[in-house]
Amino acid sequence: MRNIKPINHSGSIQLKFSFGGKRYTFNPIPGGQYGDKRDMATSQAIATRIQNDILAGHFDLTLDRYRLAPKNTKETPKPNKLLELWDLWVATLELSEATKANHYRWIRTMIAKANPGLTDIDWLTKSKLSPRTYKDRLSFVRSCCKWGLAKGLIEINPYENLKLRKAASREIKPFSSLEIRQIIQGFNDLFPHYTTFVIFLLATGVRTSEAIGLRWCHLDFSKGEIIIKESLPKDLCGNGYTRIRKETKTGNIRYLSMPDDLQYLLSSLKPQKVDPDSLVFKTPEGCIIDADNFRSRHWKAVLKHCQIPYRKPYTTRHTMGSHAIEQGIPVTGVAYLLGHKNSRMVIETYGHMVNRPDLPNIPIK
Repeated sequence: MRNIKPINHSGSIQLKFSFGGKRYTFNPIPGGQYGDKRDMATSQAIATRIQNDILAGHFDLTLDRYRLAPKNTKETPKPNKLLELWDLWVATLELSEATKANHYRWIRTMIAKANPGLTDIDWLTKSKLSPRTYKDRLSFVRSCCKWGLAKGLIEINPYENLKLRKAASREIKPFSSLEIRQIIQGFNDLFPHYTTFVIFLLATGVRTSEAIGLRWCHLDFSKGEIIIKESLPKDLCGNGYTRIRKETKTGNIRYLSMPDDLQYLLSSLKPQKVDPDSLVFKTPEGCIIDADNFRSRHWKAVLKHCQIPYRKPYTTRHTMGSHAIEQGIPVTGVAYLLGHKNSRMVIETYGHMVNRPDLPNIPIK
């Protein structure tokens, strides 16, 4: 017997199957829509029940056992503002609170502040967003209006044909060898408690949240190995200070060799009696390091002290990657060290450094 599956019938849902030489066709959810995930899941459950009843010899020939009451077909009031449409759309996505607290929250806040009408686009097109952020937010709002158009809640999607902003070529400015030594000395002078933390960021190129979340059980001194498998980012659903332990950004685990100098520094930090699950790097008060606080109160001060043009702490990651490329480590190896799933990001970011040719000899004199 063939599996019974819901099929699309002009936007509604139908089940078609044969039993006892007779063909059956019916709508398991009157008013249900093929494009509605919940309706489809319910219809598939009904199809499975029918199939199981046939196999067990309990099939209801009248189909009454499998019909649901008609859905409430009361029309959703048409929204007058983009915020109303946005809330209706997001509600259909059944997102987790953590997911909603990210892009969806920032976009909703931006929409609520401007309170545009359904066809007003100035709130977005005249914003001062970076090309990357503009692209992300346009994509979300475009999807929202595409849904509203399909549901008959709006007449046009004014975001459909908006062009992206042209991004200026971003020049990666990693720290030079001299700047690295200056930064380390600067922390020794001003904030010695954080010196090893900064050296760890520079030497390994790990993400800041990965370094903050590093535990003693992730350091194998006998093998000279660092295990990067977790991060400790901010909890977007929290109060702005709480953090949650989760897997790395790409969900992978990587094993980094521990240079002798770094191994010595990390060993000197380790207490004689240490809880394997405790953090390697903490504030002087023994608390979790807050990345924003560290950047504003310590990182900026050290760069100013060293008279080094300001770059974000994330530049430590670019620094390790660029130095690795310069020292001849293959692109695939650099991708592994940085925790990327493939080498695409490395090529896009550091491609200008890979196999860079010299100018040909031209007889100019």
